[in-house]
Amino acid sequence: MPLSPDLVGSRPLLARLLVPDAAVLVEVAPPDETLARAYQRQNPRGEYRAIAPFAPLPAGAACVVISDLRAIGGAAGLAPYREGLAPDGQLLVYVPNAQYWRRLQGCLTEQEDWGPGFWLPAMPNQLAAHVHVWDVQWDTPPLTAAEAAALERFLETLRPLLPQPDRFAQVACIAGGVFAATLTPPARPLLVHTFISAPIGCDRVRVLEPDRLSQTIPGTRIQHSRPREAIATKGLPGEEKVFIWQRALLLYPQDIQKQKLFLQNGFLIVMEHDDDPYFWPENADNKFLVFWTSHCVQTSTEPLAQHLTQFNPNVKVFRNHLSFLPPRRSYPKKSTVTLFFGALNRKADWEPLMPALNRVLKKYQNVSVQVVHDREFFDALATKHKEFQPFCPYERYQEILSRCDIGILPLLDTQFNRMKSDLKFLEHAGFGTVALASPTVYAESIVEGETGLLFASPEEFETKLVTLIQDGELRQRLAHNAYDWVAQSRLLSQHYRERRDWYLAMRDDLPRLNAELRERCPTMFD
Repeated sequence: MPLSPDLVGSRPLLARLLVPDAAVLVEVAPPDETLARAYQRQNPRGEYRAIAPFAPLPAGAACVVISDLRAIGGAAGLAPYREGLAPDGQLLVYVPNAQYWRRLQGCLTEQEDWGPGFWLPAMPNQLAAHVHVWDVQWDTPPLTAAEAAALERFLETLRPLLPQPDRFAQVACIAGGVFAATLTPPARPLLVHTFISAPIGCDRVRVLEPDRLSQTIPGTRIQHSRPREAIATKGLPGEEKVFIWQRALLLYPQDIQKQKLFLQNGFLIVMEHDDDPYFWPENADNKFLVFWTSHCVQTSTEPLAQHLTQFNPNVKVFRNHLSFLPPRRSYPKKSTVTLFFGALNRKADWEPLMPALNRVLKKYQNVSVQVVHDREFFDALATKHKEFQPFCPYERYQEILSRCDIGILPLLDTQFNRMKSDLKFLEHAGFGTVALASPTVYAESIVEGETGLLFASPEEFETKLVTLIQDGELRQRLAHNAYDWVAQSRLLSQHYRERRDWYLAMRDDLPRLNAELRERCPTMFD
């Protein structure tokens, strides 16, 4: 069967739902670079295989994608795929919607052949005869202005004939759905709800990316809320619950009642914080309430974890990781060298280096500088070979970084800096940009002379920067080694299950955690 137009749009949705750490991804379809590339960006060690409908699965398959239920004759065709699926493996089944407006319009006008679809309300029962469906994600393609107008005209034409026109309008926008299924019901359904208080700069790596991967684990349901949005305090029947405050400020003493509400509704209460809380005076002003009125705390580094135990003894480290691995970079020969600096609130760290950096820029006219975010750093550069990018989407930041040769990562040895993560180095390594970094934080990750260079003084910074500018082969060797290190150990697909495992372990330990919480805050138990 030729690929239906609705299936072309389904690829991004399927890509988001793949099992990130599956050793082998099997797709029942002709080979497709879109899905293979998305999978191997998350899991470069994984293998993608495309097989024909009804061909046997390789033994122990952890993730099997049925890209089009029509290709196997409907739900009854799923029976053979139980054989070969790993006991904890998943089937992802894309089901085209018979009521999708483009499909119906094509049938009526005979201008497009979208092929047949399925009656979506009947699918859960049909699939349940063969597998356990634990999640459904709907494919609702975005509309251009012209498509939105065409849809409105289509709905107006049908409205007099429909008993529930508003309900039909909702269903008609769904091109299809991805039904995630397992052989047996998932053990211990878990709701993880995160209140995202500080979105700029840390929601992506600390919440959104880990949650996107976590929600591929059977039985894991993810919710987010933000300031001024309602927070649901109820879960589904039989569902264990976790509530996470991400960088939240709770006011003392009145917000103890908020914590008490979550406690009464059976939540494990977690505080997520990835910087020294003393940096913000309002935390101290409110007696660090959220830290000691939560059951436990999660953070990003071991030094920060040790620091946070003064408020709560139950602290877990989830290190920052890259959510995907960019393609390995090539390095064509060129006469120019591009430096990169992209950070917020780093003036105290870079200011001691600026005289040395400007001496180098004056001597080497083939060197240019790309600066993201920091206007003061840009203005302090004594060169005309520079470009500035204001605060920008992360994708733009990555694009600029990927075109640079050397990245400057300064951190003074302060309490605040010592608790920061090595995320900047991971980004540089992933995009093939050599890191010239301070030993604070980065000495724990960079192997000197193997995956980057470290400097302990402005003089050493100047010497090593000149070395990197002059030696293109050294830059390439360091960049390749750093890229390999990230691929081997610092991808999120290698670590994402740690969060669910810890949340369940903490829920198992709630009697102890509640006893400790009662000692720290008896008011929550009144």
